[in-house]
Amino acid sequence: MTSPEGDGSGQELAVAVQPVAAACNGGGEGFCAGPTLSRAELFTLTGDGDNKDHDTGIYITVKTSDDRSLLASVNNADSSGKDMTTYNDDSHHIVPLVVEAPGTGKPDCSGFRVRMWIKTNGNDNWTIDDARVTLYFSDGTTLVAEKFGFNLDGDGATAEFAAL
Repeated sequence: MTSPEGDGSGQELAVAVQPVAAACNGGGEGFCAGPTLSRAELFTLTGDGDNKDHDTGIYITVKTSDDRSLLASVNNADSSGKDMTTYNDDSHHIVPLVVEAPGTGKPDCSGFRVRMWIKTNGNDNWTIDDARVTLYFSDGTTLVAEKFGFNLDGDGATAEFAAL
């Protein structure tokens, strides 16, 4: 798993690793035979109950359905001392994820599993109306895992969900 170092703002995660599509031209049998994982992101819609504090970090792991392979992740995203990393009530945010296994075939990503948690600085209770992880593939298709109406309350609070 990658542990990006940075200033804690999550900005260092803005670039996702992308496979080189041009390498598929003229490849041998089975080489780039199907769509491959190219990028991933987390979308959240904060509810009316409580916002995400500016110094609460978001952590995500995205794994294959059998939990054997890490596909994407993010560590300490959108945690800083600045107002821009507060997720106010009824606001939506997109966090790019680091693709840990670029080029993984779409069939291997089917039914992927998401583990999402927070690390707080003090107390925080984040009300989430919608959390959605989208995996994007080289042919323009996507796979989605989504969870509705939940709270992450306190340091280490965790939610898990999977693509159907």
